[in-house]
Amino acid sequence: MSTIEQAPFTEQLYVKGTFNGWGDDTPMNYIGDGCYQAVVCFSADLHNFKISDQQGTEAFSFAADKYKAVACELKQPQTLIPAKGIGNDLTFMAPDTGLYTISVRVSDDKVEMVIEAGGENLDSEPNRALFDAGFSVEAGRGDVTGKGNKVLSPEQLFSELAISVEQSAPFVFGDNIDGYFDGVTHGYVAAGKYRHKQGWYLGAMASFVDGVLNDKTIAEEARIYPYGVTHGFTGGSGNDIEETFMLFSGQDSRQRSAAITVKSAEPAVLAIAPQLNLAMDSSSVKAFDGGVVYALSEELRQAGTPSFIALCANKSFSFSETTFGETPALKNKVHLSGHHVKPLLTSTDPQAEMTVYLAFAETEAEAIAHASSLVKQDGVSIHLQQVYDMLTHSYVWTSDREYNRALMWAKAAGKVFVSTEFGKGIWAGLPWFKDCWGRDSFIAVPGITLVNGDFADAKTIIDNFASMQLTDESNVNFGRIPNRVTSLTNIIYNTTDGTPWMVREVWDYLRYSGDKGYAKAIYPVVQTYIAGIEKHYLDEHGLMTHRDPDTWMDAKLEGKLPWSARGTRANDIQALWFTSLLVAVELAKLTGDEQSAEYYQQMAKRVSESFQKLFWDQEQQKLADRLYADDQRDLQVRSNQLMTVTVPFDNGLLDKNIGAKVVKNAVSELLFPWGITSLSQYDPIFHPYHANRDEYHKDAAYHNGTIWGWNAGFTVSSLIEYGYADFAYQLTKNLSEQILYLGHRGAMSENLDAFLNQEGGLTTTGTYAQAWSVSEFTRNGYQDYIGFKPELLADKVVLAPCLPSSWKQFDAELRFGESNALSVSYQFTDQGLQRFELAYKETSFSQAVAVQLDLHLMAQDKAKYQLVLVPDELPAVIEFDPAVASVVVNGKQRDLVQIQPSYAAVIGDLAFAKPDLSLAFPVLQGQHVLQQQVENADLVQATD
Repeated sequence: MSTIEQAPFTEQLYVKGTFNGWGDDTPMNYIGDGCYQAVVCFSADLHNFKISDQQGTEAFSFAADKYKAVACELKQPQTLIPAKGIGNDLTFMAPDTGLYTISVRVSDDKVEMVIEAGGENLDSEPNRALFDAGFSVEAGRGDVTGKGNKVLSPEQLFSELAISVEQSAPFVFGDNIDGYFDGVTHGYVAAGKYRHKQGWYLGAMASFVDGVLNDKTIAEEARIYPYGVTHGFTGGSGNDIEETFMLFSGQDSRQRSAAITVKSAEPAVLAIAPQLNLAMDSSSVKAFDGGVVYALSEELRQAGTPSFIALCANKSFSFSETTFGETPALKNKVHLSGHHVKPLLTSTDPQAEMTVYLAFAETEAEAIAHASSLVKQDGVSIHLQQVYDMLTHSYVWTSDREYNRALMWAKAAGKVFVSTEFGKGIWAGLPWFKDCWGRDSFIAVPGITLVNGDFADAKTIIDNFASMQLTDESNVNFGRIPNRVTSLTNIIYNTTDGTPWMVREVWDYLRYSGDKGYAKAIYPVVQTYIAGIEKHYLDEHGLMTHRDPDTWMDAKLEGKLPWSARGTRANDIQALWFTSLLVAVELAKLTGDEQSAEYYQQMAKRVSESFQKLFWDQEQQKLADRLYADDQRDLQVRSNQLMTVTVPFDNGLLDKNIGAKVVKNAVSELLFPWGITSLSQYDPIFHPYHANRDEYHKDAAYHNGTIWGWNAGFTVSSLIEYGYADFAYQLTKNLSEQILYLGHRGAMSENLDAFLNQEGGLTTTGTYAQAWSVSEFTRNGYQDYIGFKPELLADKVVLAPCLPSSWKQFDAELRFGESNALSVSYQFTDQGLQRFELAYKETSFSQAVAVQLDLHLMAQDKAKYQLVLVPDELPAVIEFDPAVASVVVNGKQRDLVQIQPSYAAVIGDLAFAKPDLSLAFPVLQGQHVLQQQVENADLVQATD
């Protein structure tokens, strides 16, 4: 009897790619003679993948090129090399949906791969009897209640937010613990997985009415909601049928669960077959009172990862483990794997609706208890209520329906990234950046937590990162919080701006919450950060120094050399440093540390004076992107300069007149209608396109022209600061289109190509969903257009609306303090007046807080005026005439105080920049042009 010789590699190999979320659920089997094989079901689409071991180590990550993606053809051998990285995937355009065999042959001199159509997908021989049982069910019934007043009801709101698609469209939901479901409508193959770490729990799902599959590939319509995805079908005799999938949030309970519902207009026998990532020979199943529970074999269980899956239904049902022979649609249409369990839950009697609940837990008892509670308490209604309450806790609804939809979806998308995987944090992006990055988290905190009134989340996130601050004075990272947390044992500190972004958001949190006690608790963390800068990174001008790649433009060639060198002092870093010092001043005052307050104030003053002197080129009227070691200016035109206007809370880093010129310069040269470029197109290293180029690696373009969604946030803020609401809103409207209709619906990608594609459309790149992209869109709505900026530590709230002229009305409830809200109703009257109805709203938890309200009003000439309302004057009706800057309060004329003159004469009329197609871009004229420059520039390696 022959035996298979020892495999060439000691590591298990996997096929990891877009088809399986880069997970490790597609192992390659060693079949002998140096050959590994895997049978994969590909949809008729383009797939990116690599051959890799589980950890993606350097020696066992195989691609065809070190830098670029390489297309693979059927039956054409492709040589592979060890090539870890991003942007150098193997790609394969599957001509048809079906099975494909990927073979990798290893010899002494090469590794070679070939893809062939076909492969075996048969029911595996079970090592136990197939399980079946029947269950009688008494389910609870809940209701979803609205908020009344001017807030849309749940039914109205969800109807307004539905994104209807007639063909395959991607979407993503999160469980707010450590998992997410990334899926597409109208399909089964690669149609979605509920993922965690490197694996998955739940995949495709199929529903049946009277034994007939509801074929999602030909569904008339799919509707994507913030709570789930519904496919609509027309069954026999014109029967209307719906199938809905929902992933539940477990943020508070740490309980992972999902629901699948099938509805039929006419009662019928309903059935649901969920795809579970459980092999028949490595799992067991048993009944409990009301359902069944699967258990993963003990030797395969991992700490912190659910190993038990309980299934229940809200109607009496029969449960059976079916086969391809009994249910051929699961093989022929759904393309399930033969070695996985195939549970089928069928209603005992004809029903108009049936919901199957799935609970995923680390113990059998937890899985059973959670699944049972979902049935008894009507888990679907609880989920719908949670989503509705999340969307309306703070609330803005304008006369622009599409903007409203985008704003609500951005809010919902932001919640996807809130997780407790590494303590409370915000993932940076999916699928690649499922880590908590310090910089990304705190840029995202305002739009994902603060403007939505989720102050407890903001505080917990700050505390989590603050607990990881380095306190070793001899370490170059002394005082810093992590740049990135990839696991509780893998924490990386290699960034300059993560910590000052946190310090900024400490003050933002305090402004919104009024939590004076926390100010005292967090003050030592801020002091330690400043001490770290003074010890290791302060120059003779009082500015903060840093390495070349340690700003947010942090891409490195082979992890060593900066693609976008910005040392020794970048302009956005100085804005953050200045802001940190001002925050320290305020915290010192709150704690009675007057000596430190004066000290930090003097440091901040020195930063401001040095910054304006060293960074502003008076002759050329330009702001430097950075200073070299010898204080010479780098005048590259980048979007970062706008942060010098928007990062400091008091906008005090630059003289306002210079700030106006900065806005004019940056916007005029960098802002296209669809986003702001990271580098001017007139710069010799500008890259018009980001990924999938033969001329260069994607990281060369990453910060050298590529558009970043989050940069639109500070762009809008800077325009609003100077009164250019209508121009800013043109950009916002284009971003709304991206959120609702481009890529993963309801989310925003990390990047866009700077230039349009050949068809005149946008090309999304980077992660398909990025936290700071959607968070900044949300923040702009609340903090900039509506202009809500609480300052509770000064016992006041500020409302500084700068409204697009297309908004004829809006209603808002704006959260602050401990369960308090400012209610605002706005109308633009036929007489050209801005009419505001303002009131502090009492909640069920507390009485309305009585604080001063500062109303900042923007006149037609873009000058700003202030009206102060004491608590006794509220509720109030304010009528403001922007043409003549006059105001009437509750029927009485009031005086206004000008707090900012108009800078319209400095900025002038603004227009979007246009891609200049006449330019011959050097980076497109040769191979790896920028890479050669970087390698020859004598830059300091920045390994971490």
